[in-house]
Amino acid sequence: LVTSNAVAQSPRGTISGVAKDSSGSPLQGARVQLDPAGRQAVTDNQGQFRISDVPAGDYTLGVSYVGFASFSTKLVVDTNGQAPSVNAVLNVVSQSDRVLVTGERVQGEAEAINIERTADNILQVLPSRVITSLPNTNIADAVGRLPSVTLERDEGEGKYVQIRGTEPRLSNVTINGVHVPSPEGNVRNIKLDIVPSDIVDRIEVNKTLSPNQDADAIGGSVNLVTKTPGEKPTYTFGVQGGYTPIQGGRSLNGFNGTVGQRFGVSKKLGVLLGGSYDKNNRGIDDLEPSQAIGNYNGNNFAYISSEDLRTYQYDRTRYGFNGDVDYNVRPGWTVYLKGLQADFHDYGNTFVYTPNAGSILSHNGAQTTFDNSGNMQFREYIRRPDQGVFSIAAGSTNVISSYVITYQFAVSRGHNYGGQDFATTNFSGPSNVQFGLNEANPLRPSLTSLDGTNVYDPSAYSITSTVIPYYHSAELDYQGSVNISHIYNLGSHSSTFQTGFEVRDAHKTQNENDHFYNAVGTYTMAQALGGGSNSNYYDKSFVYGPLTDYGKIQTLINGALQSGFTANLDKNHIVSDPATWDAGERIYAGYLMDSITFGKLRVQGGLRIEATGTNFHANKVTLNGGAYDHTDHVTGNSGYINLMPSVQAQYLITSNTNLRLSYGRGISRPNFQDIVPSVQVDPNTSPKSLQLGNPSLLPTRANNYDVLIEHYFQPLGILQGGFFYKDLSDPIYPTISFVPASDPNFAGYLRQQSINGPSAHIAGFEMSWQQRLSFLPGLLSGFGVSANYSYATSRVTFPTGFSSAVPGGEGRVDHPGLQRQAPNTWNLGFTYDKSRLSMRFGVSHNDASIFAYGYVHDPTIPNVDRDPILGIKGPLGDQHLYAHTQVDIQGSYRIYKGLQFVASGLNLTNEVFGFYTGSPIYPNQREYYHPTLILGMRWVSALERN
Repeated sequence: LVTSNAVAQSPRGTISGVAKDSSGSPLQGARVQLDPAGRQAVTDNQGQFRISDVPAGDYTLGVSYVGFASFSTKLVVDTNGQAPSVNAVLNVVSQSDRVLVTGERVQGEAEAINIERTADNILQVLPSRVITSLPNTNIADAVGRLPSVTLERDEGEGKYVQIRGTEPRLSNVTINGVHVPSPEGNVRNIKLDIVPSDIVDRIEVNKTLSPNQDADAIGGSVNLVTKTPGEKPTYTFGVQGGYTPIQGGRSLNGFNGTVGQRFGVSKKLGVLLGGSYDKNNRGIDDLEPSQAIGNYNGNNFAYISSEDLRTYQYDRTRYGFNGDVDYNVRPGWTVYLKGLQADFHDYGNTFVYTPNAGSILSHNGAQTTFDNSGNMQFREYIRRPDQGVFSIAAGSTNVISSYVITYQFAVSRGHNYGGQDFATTNFSGPSNVQFGLNEANPLRPSLTSLDGTNVYDPSAYSITSTVIPYYHSAELDYQGSVNISHIYNLGSHSSTFQTGFEVRDAHKTQNENDHFYNAVGTYTMAQALGGGSNSNYYDKSFVYGPLTDYGKIQTLINGALQSGFTANLDKNHIVSDPATWDAGERIYAGYLMDSITFGKLRVQGGLRIEATGTNFHANKVTLNGGAYDHTDHVTGNSGYINLMPSVQAQYLITSNTNLRLSYGRGISRPNFQDIVPSVQVDPNTSPKSLQLGNPSLLPTRANNYDVLIEHYFQPLGILQGGFFYKDLSDPIYPTISFVPASDPNFAGYLRQQSINGPSAHIAGFEMSWQQRLSFLPGLLSGFGVSANYSYATSRVTFPTGFSSAVPGGEGRVDHPGLQRQAPNTWNLGFTYDKSRLSMRFGVSHNDASIFAYGYVHDPTIPNVDRDPILGIKGPLGDQHLYAHTQVDIQGSYRIYKGLQFVASGLNLTNEVFGFYTGSPIYPNQREYYHPTLILGMRWVSALERN
């Protein structure tokens, strides 16, 4: 103890400094090594570093950064604890690599590689300069280009992120490390199509977690890091316009800008503001067949009984803002206020013609003939969803000797106004129509009239019903945290101990109040025509009828609402009451973590504890004789505690080769929609349906294992390869089963409820290669490559009775893969940077994956699962997402100083989006968007460029 006190009382110094390139730009993620003490540090986003508690003596300080020659200097900490400040300027290895300093995207690639290299966990980074180098419309599109990341797409853009073959619920999204609530009421996962791609500084995809991170991320965690003011003033502006050749031509336009600067003699005050706006007038051609099984002459065959011919005309507006204000009170003490706000108006009109076939008369190969009991239907609905998120955080970072103390308080909100219910008017069309089905092309099956009926005569369509919706969902989160880090030496080994505590309080509400009306008067489509059509629908593979004008429909309905329509009050209650609920959730979290370096080995280990308590208020609807009787208010609550240990190790095989090993435990909480104790019944379906919430649902838990080896190339490159394995317990499945005859209220109803299943697992391999090929001669030295590939496989064990929708059935007996798990995922990109020209070409591919389990095992049929029509691969099997391969390109040319001309091509292969059941030849939905050409200008200030 006497020796320890003597050492503690002797003067110790703090070595601080900054790492920059030759142009003066800060280098984030540079590795700083102090020898012979063996102490290490990593530079922050300002290029600054700090090594405290250094005894008096002579030292060598080295700074390394992939893409640059290493920096080394001698320094002395004197007996009074005084140490010089280090200004480390790193230079490129050769003149041919000068683009590392001057090229925007290459500069971003270097930054990303170095942040990944110095992270304790397995991390992939996309900096803003790389995000904007391809036509990534939103954040999801950008993240989808990383290894082992697939997307659930919607309306031609990425929407939900799926990491390592897991469904979106199993991943988390944060902004500056703060949890972000979902704007949607029925799920926790964030619609990342809300956030513009050009308002963040970088995207971090954490594939393994440290104890100081939120643990609700089995697949991974996506962290959006907002921009901060740098040492140099920042001024960037851009404008763009585009065109898509669909439905007579659709346009897009947008602009963005960022302004930031530090003020004062010592530049203590930093202020940055940025914004983005884009409007995408999108057109979509969509075909949605209804798959069925028929029998003719004793043989089963697949056919479609009806199909939706849909055309969409959307006006999608997205905007976002980011801001940062920080003040350096003194060296080591900074206070800040930062945030991000994004909003998305996904407005549009949808027109749907639906031919419904009658009974089968004959079947021969691809041709099927029906009797004359067929009919036509039409509906138009208008979308007016306003979806948005915001997050604002205030905090302080204070360095006191060998301690770093951080405080933060954050407020986050997600909202969705009108996002799930759409104003819809239904029309009945010609009846007693005889249809013929042609399935020569099973991906474009066609039902056509055989009896001469004009199925698109607007005077033959009349309004049957309409709905005036109201929907509002919102979640407000408050989050506070305190963290303390202590830097110390364990013998000759440098170490950092960290502990912290966090509280998050969330309140989520969903309110629905739809009003349904049935027409009693006669109002025809001819009274509400808009004068338009889609003559090029599905590349003219189908004839498409006239389009209505919903403004005229609303005028027609409003004028006749009192006398020409009757309110369907029962349906108002049956639909709206169970969809109205509120939930509160409070999470207490604490952690202990230590990181220590033993020569070439660095180990981080710790424990995180999270306690979750939830309470719910919902509605239970009761029927009497199939009609609405009354609604009861019901409540529920649940709680659970999770202990989540983790350990991550890095071993430096050589100075440029690293081995990583990781184990961690994570959770993913149930969706709010699944746990609120609502009861919804519908006696009008066939069979009658009963939907139940389940407050007893437990979170899905997983043990995660990772092995990764990585090698760094000079002047700029990385090669990675590794394996991962996730062992899941309590996975959540939707179940379908018949209510037994002993139930006095709902006997024979088809009951739907989410439950916890026994187990599942997912295993995979991933690799990536990124390298600038500056060693090639002449013009070829401008080329670069960015490629990644991942393979995943999974197996699900179903609970007893799962999907036993056949009365007396045995439930699901096979072991399919997890929902959303695509076996093969890859991205291939080529880059070129030389002089004034910069280009990037990218191809992204995701295999098909299960979207929803739907197959029902019927034990009364021998070997039914292998039957080509009745089995798993038949038209009533599981629902899958189609495989997706998309090609995009973007190039820029510097016209004069900071002024650039930018051109992009998006979705050049007109890739399909959609679903199928069983096999790809049985489509449920196939929609196309056509390629988009975008032209624009961008200006970057000379101060920012240099």
